[in-house]
Amino acid sequence: MLAIAIAGCADTTMAPVETPSSSGQLKLCTGAPALPPKSFALNPNYLEFSVDVIDSTGAPGSGLTQSDFVVTQNDQPIPMAYFSADQGLPPVSIGILVDKSGSMVTKLPVVSSSVEALMPKLDACDEVMLYAFGMEPILVQDFTTDHAIVAERMKLVGAWGQTPFYDGVQQGIARLDASHYPDRVAIIFTDDVSGLLSASSLDNASTTASRADIVSSALNSQSRFFVVGVGKPDASKNDVAVTIGPWTIGNAPNGVGAEDLKTFATDLGGEFFLMASEPDENATKVKARPRDAGSYPVTPKYAPLAADPGEVQQFATSVASQIDRHYTIGVISSGQAAAATNHIAIKLANRPSARTTFRQINLGRPTP
Repeated sequence: MLAIAIAGCADTTMAPVETPSSSGQLKLCTGAPALPPKSFALNPNYLEFSVDVIDSTGAPGSGLTQSDFVVTQNDQPIPMAYFSADQGLPPVSIGILVDKSGSMVTKLPVVSSSVEALMPKLDACDEVMLYAFGMEPILVQDFTTDHAIVAERMKLVGAWGQTPFYDGVQQGIARLDASHYPDRVAIIFTDDVSGLLSASSLDNASTTASRADIVSSALNSQSRFFVVGVGKPDASKNDVAVTIGPWTIGNAPNGVGAEDLKTFATDLGGEFFLMASEPDENATKVKARPRDAGSYPVTPKYAPLAADPGEVQQFATSVASQIDRHYTIGVISSGQAAAATNHIAIKLANRPSARTTFRQINLGRPTP
């Protein structure tokens, strides 16, 4: 007997979480970043940026002073009006958005290990929510400061169906916008494998949101974005497997569209990580079946993917480091503030191996 499994249309016997989100412990903390002098904040041309510095090992740059940074506008140096090396950082709201479409059936164990590695590295005051998106999106865990429960709930998520990627990300970000802290971070786990006919499209089932919608809302938000591609980089993206009795012949849905995901992360103004993974032949096989399971007497069985433990830890360390904001820089632009933002660049003067990322801070102008 033959059963044909196409990755983008696959169901899985690992059913998605059906239970409601658990309440979880939520112990919120107070804290606020240092504020610039009121005279700066009243100036309509004053712009302020949160700046992260990551060295070549993925660790945060520390001990930097104002003289270590150079700010340019239209490639011309401009002076800094304000500088702060943040201490006692305010807490952060983190939304973990997980693609649970059918092609993720072999990759969810890698997502679980990544989330499990990240949770202990967060600040105790950071709140986290877990949202799994697909044909039936689920709030797996609402905001909680009990980070261990997030890792446990992630293990309950299973894969099914097509990939309404943009709809799912939009819904997850909307939930993140309801967080308790103004500083927000979205971490998106996916594989960019949309099925046999549209494997390079990132999305094959969205009905309400588009790529342009997501990018526009991201660039206009105060949230920071991390896009995590999970899969085997050299695996085929168009996977077809044939099952005969207890054996499955063919390719598992292991591919990952790293280049498209990297471009998507750049468009969001965010960071891309590739969790390169290989099949773990010693692990219990995961089962995927066509949506019309009653027509097939046997379901394909695939070896789940696993990432190198050292790479998983490096990913968790780098993300946790970048979640904390370390420096705040303010400048007086030479033009209208809104128009000037896209022409501002912030770099380190003498550390070519370090990477600097920055995002404008919404000041909420006070009344004079």
